[in-house]
Amino acid sequence: MDSTTLNPGLQFPDDVVFRGYAAPVRIEADVHDLEVVGQIPAALNGAYFRNSADHCYPPLLGKDIFLNGDGMVHCVRFENGHADLKTRYVRTEKFRRERQARRALFGAYRNAFTDSPEVAGCDNNTANTSMLWHHGKLYALKESGRPYELDPMTLETLGERDFNGALKSRTFTAHPKLDPETGECIAFGYNTEGVPDPWIEIYTIDPEGTLTRTERFEAPYCSMVHDMLVSRHYIAFVVCPMTSELERIQRGEPYWHWDNTRTTWVAVIPRREGVAQMRWFRSARPVFQTHTFNAWEEDGPHGTRLHLEHFITESGWLSQFPDLHDPSAEEKPPFGERWTLELGLPHDGFEVRRFIQHVGEMPAIDPRYAMKRTRHYWFGTSNTDLGPMLPWGPKGPPFTCLAHLDNETGKLDFWYAGADSSPEEPHFVPRSADAAEGDGWLLSMVGRRAENRTDLVILDALRLSAGPVAVVKFPCRVHEGFHGQWVNASALAR
Repeated sequence: MDSTTLNPGLQFPDDVVFRGYAAPVRIEADVHDLEVVGQIPAALNGAYFRNSADHCYPPLLGKDIFLNGDGMVHCVRFENGHADLKTRYVRTEKFRRERQARRALFGAYRNAFTDSPEVAGCDNNTANTSMLWHHGKLYALKESGRPYELDPMTLETLGERDFNGALKSRTFTAHPKLDPETGECIAFGYNTEGVPDPWIEIYTIDPEGTLTRTERFEAPYCSMVHDMLVSRHYIAFVVCPMTSELERIQRGEPYWHWDNTRTTWVAVIPRREGVAQMRWFRSARPVFQTHTFNAWEEDGPHGTRLHLEHFITESGWLSQFPDLHDPSAEEKPPFGERWTLELGLPHDGFEVRRFIQHVGEMPAIDPRYAMKRTRHYWFGTSNTDLGPMLPWGPKGPPFTCLAHLDNETGKLDFWYAGADSSPEEPHFVPRSADAAEGDGWLLSMVGRRAENRTDLVILDALRLSAGPVAVVKFPCRVHEGFHGQWVNASALAR
């Protein structure tokens, strides 16, 4: 037997998920004193943590979706006008077992029936979606598993966490909400036993990190509940017809399918009274909630009005998961919608208003103003008046712009990233703790596709079209990511 037979080599498939700018990077590195064009604001002192899905090994089944990559965390540390880069994989159980075997052992996204026999019963959590900073700890999150704690200075994986045994569920959302007034973290899990079911569990974690409250409720059907909305007094879940069934998974089909024959529902739960006082509202059309801006309340003629602000599309995420009834269906773009629910009236309908007349995704607000009415909104988008669209990629059409909406004036302002450049999720950082709403900077990773390289761009959040305050240039490409988290230096020091 020759060496070629003993070691067939490691080769990723020639597929849109694994080639070109989307190809796995797999580099764990430290780069000190990144090149900076312009000047990093002196007050920008802290760390930007951002998560991504970066396949460590070629997929077990020959092909895979973008979402199923291993969690790779990128940290850019700002201090005294300097910036350093650190990248590390999250050492999940999946990662550790595959690293030891030197090959993929887990199969399709969230489908244990496609895994290798030697990892039967093992956790397939990739911890690849978002970051959470709360009670002085940093977590990497993926909605199909529990949080993984990381050392914020070294990015060393400290282990899976269950909040001292209080978290009984096997899942924890990638989109928890932080209450800027109480310091609480409100989170949830769905498919809590790791298989399709209609149950959703809500968690409240106090500022010291104690999981103080948990309760469950049953949705009308098993749904992908990727995000949620929290106002001062209410929690809202949008149950969308992105559905899952155990029998389909056992047949080796994708975990999720879009089924527009089902109704979209909204569950509204008072934060104090809990699920005992839950109400259901019915959407007039089947839609999918991608990500959320904010929720807030106001007094109306019939009692409390609850406003839910989020991006909504009339299809599922078809670039990742198929349409159950029409495999050739195309993904439709999301738009910003405000849903207004009259909680004082007995009917189950609600008013829908498109408040962002422009395609967009990856929403952001000033987090200090979460859970009450806000004026400023940021999101990723494209604007063909400024530059051409980029070709469809493994997670859909890439952005070419970042946008700011002033909801008081209705004005939209854009920053165009440049030819062959794709900004990712914008993240707002206030200029100071007591700065006015929106007064601060917008951070975004930008893919320089023609150069096969990545930048981190710093913009004046209220003057995007003025261009970057500073561009932090990476000497290489880091993998396209999802969601990030800013942590001030003072918080890191504590």
